[in-house]
Amino acid sequence: SSGINAEYGNAIEKTHKLAKLDDMPEWLCNIETVFKYLKYPVVSMGIIKYCKEVTMDSSYFKGVTDSVPLHLIMIDEIANNHPLHHDTVFQFLKQLFERSHEHLQELEQIEIRKMIIDRMVHLLCVGHVIPVIQYMKYCLDNETADKSLIRHFAAEVMEVTTSPYSAEFIAEFLPIAKNPDITAPLRNSNESDSISQFIEYCGG
Repeated sequence: SSGINAEYGNAIEKTHKLAKLDDMPEWLCNIETVFKYLKYPVVSMGIIKYCKEVTMDSSYFKGVTDSVPLHLIMIDEIANNHPLHHDTVFQFLKQLFERSHEHLQELEQIEIRKMIIDRMVHLLCVGHVIPVIQYMKYCLDNETADKSLIRHFAAEVMEVTTSPYSAEFIAEFLPIAKNPDITAPLRNSNESDSISQFIEYCGG
């Protein structure tokens, strides 16, 4: 018990120091230890708060469109470890997705948002299914996201899910799958693609 408490104390102290330093090479040097410490809910909550602050910087995504930043990799790991943090992680990802990235070129903005959608799909994979789909459906219905982003989401969801699908999943995802503006480019004439098969599974 005292050994566990000592490690717990070390985990909080170490991650707090790293967050205060905010030095990427230091994070990378200690990444194995950090991932071990992310199993503690309080450390994970602290890391989410730190990631929120770091990513609020308007220049954060400059030059990172080709790879996932460490902060978002840590967010994925938190989602893996802590179901009770799923909603907090999701709220953070939504804020990032909705943020203006106007200092970036339009294509870069699309790539950044695709990267954030990939994090949402990861969240869906670890159990936060319906809220994620409902949010993307909201973006589609209210035209708050580029159609190519919703299409990317639909393709990713079909890649990571398989039948049988719950009634709730069908109710939320079918309107996205049936929207020709979104999924027509993902479908083929012989209907062997995953979107067509999903629609057929749902009864056409």
